[in-house]
Amino acid sequence: MSSDASTGLVVATYRRLVRLYPRAFRDEYRDDLVDLLAEQLRDEPAWRVVPRCLTDLALSVPSQHLEAHMDRPLNLVLTTVLGALAAAAVVVGLVVGHPVVLLACTAVALSAAGLALLSYHRARPLTAPRPVTAQWWKPTATGGALLALLIVVTNATGELPEGGWYVAMIVGLAAVLLVAAGLVLGIVHLAGRTTRRPAT
Repeated sequence: MSSDASTGLVVATYRRLVRLYPRAFRDEYRDDLVDLLAEQLRDEPAWRVVPRCLTDLALSVPSQHLEAHMDRPLNLVLTTVLGALAAAAVVVGLVVGHPVVLLACTAVALSAAGLALLSYHRARPLTAPRPVTAQWWKPTATGGALLALLIVVTNATGELPEGGWYVAMIVGLAAVLLVAAGLVLGIVHLAGRTTRRPAT
């Protein structure tokens, strides 16, 4: 294969690979990217240009997609899927009714619901930055809900099956740690609000 034919093949392949970029980016820069590659192939051999070009594609395509998604309005698909998973876990736990399955399904439901809230929160447009400590109530409420659920399940089942107590202890410990962390964040938040309050 001649040098011109191999250069033409590389350029044609690269033109197809440029389709991996987001539409807005490739519509604006496709011709410039292809022209730059063709120019590099005139100055250097293909065995040096191609690896460098592929490395650039591997690094820049994901970052361009990430940048494109950051400017989009709220996408509720992930939030909806995670919410549905949380609801399905609750239904499965209630239908099966076995304490260990119920605890496992509860853990899945809480995790999925937490991720759904996080995904919704991250996708919202930012209005004003809020301190992390303003979210103190979330770990407190989650820990309290876990403790209440643990008490209800333990009282409803009487005696947990073998291995169930390990799960109950882990859930109880996690709940206590969440409540403690939330209370500490709440105290820090309250102290911060007091110091930030303007003097009259």
